Amino acid sequence: MKIELGGGAYLEPDEGPRDTWFHKRIVQSEKIPNTKSGRTAILECGHRIMMFGNIERAGGVALCTQCRDGAQS
Repeated sequence: MKIELGGGAYLEPDEGPRDTWFHKRIVQSEKIPNTKSGRTAILECGHRIMMFGNIERAGGVALCTQCRDGAQS
Protein backbone atom coordinates (compact mmCIF):
# COMPACT_ATOMS: atom_id res chain seq x y z
CA MET A 1 0.00 0.00 0.00
CA LYS A 2 1.51 3.31 -1.11
CA ILE A 3 0.98 6.43 0.99
CA GLU A 4 1.14 9.50 -1.27
CA LEU A 5 3.17 12.41 0.11
CA GLY A 6 2.72 14.76 -2.86
CA GLY A 7 5.17 15.88 -5.51
CA GLY A 8 5.56 12.32 -6.77
CA ALA A 9 6.88 11.04 -3.42
CA TYR A 10 5.29 8.26 -1.42
CA LEU A 11 5.90 5.89 1.48
CA GLU A 12 5.57 2.17 1.04
CA PRO A 13 6.05 -0.45 3.76
CA ASP A 14 8.56 -3.19 2.94
CA GLU A 15 6.63 -6.29 3.90
CA GLY A 16 7.80 -9.87 3.39
CA PRO A 17 9.01 -11.85 1.66
CA ARG A 18 12.27 -9.89 1.67
CA ASP A 19 14.16 -12.02 -0.83
CA THR A 20 12.63 -10.84 -4.09
CA TRP A 21 14.54 -9.77 -7.20
CA PHE A 22 13.87 -6.13 -6.22
CA HIS A 23 15.37 -6.34 -2.73
CA LYS A 24 18.86 -4.93 -3.11
CA ARG A 25 21.84 -4.86 -0.76
CA ILE A 26 22.39 -1.60 1.14
CA VAL A 27 25.82 -0.28 0.15
CA GLN A 28 25.87 2.91 2.21
CA SER A 29 23.52 4.72 4.57
CA GLU A 30 23.50 7.87 6.62
CA LYS A 31 21.14 9.44 9.12
CA ILE A 32 18.63 12.04 7.95
CA PRO A 33 19.07 15.15 10.13
CA ASN A 34 16.21 16.08 12.45
CA THR A 35 14.54 12.66 12.27
CA LYS A 36 14.36 9.98 14.92
CA SER A 37 14.96 6.93 12.73
CA GLY A 38 15.24 8.20 9.16
CA ARG A 39 18.14 7.20 6.94
CA THR A 40 19.03 7.61 3.28
CA ALA A 41 20.56 4.56 1.70
CA ILE A 42 22.31 3.82 -1.57
CA LEU A 43 21.49 0.38 -2.91
CA GLU A 44 23.70 -1.93 -4.99
CA CYS A 45 21.66 -0.99 -8.08
CA GLY A 46 22.71 2.66 -7.61
CA HIS A 47 19.30 3.98 -6.57
CA ARG A 48 18.87 6.08 -3.43
CA ILE A 49 16.04 5.43 -1.00
CA MET A 50 14.80 6.78 2.32
CA MET A 51 14.27 4.33 5.17
CA PHE A 52 12.46 4.80 8.46
CA GLY A 53 12.61 2.37 11.35
CA ASN A 54 15.19 -0.04 12.66
CA ILE A 55 17.97 -0.49 10.09
CA GLU A 56 19.17 -3.65 11.88
CA ARG A 57 15.79 -5.24 11.17
CA ALA A 58 16.28 -4.60 7.46
CA GLY A 59 19.07 -7.18 7.47
CA GLY A 60 21.21 -5.27 5.01
CA VAL A 61 18.63 -5.24 2.19
CA ALA A 62 15.82 -2.92 1.12
CA LEU A 63 13.13 -2.89 -1.54
CA CYS A 64 14.08 -0.80 -4.57
CA THR A 65 10.77 0.57 -5.80
CA GLN A 66 12.48 2.24 -8.78
CA CYS A 67 13.74 -1.11 -10.09
CA ARG A 68 10.39 -2.75 -9.40
CA ASP A 69 8.31 0.01 -10.99
CA GLY A 70 10.63 0.14 -14.01
CA ALA A 71 10.22 -3.59 -14.59
CA GLN A 72 6.43 -3.35 -14.40
CA SER A 73 6.09 -0.62 -17.03
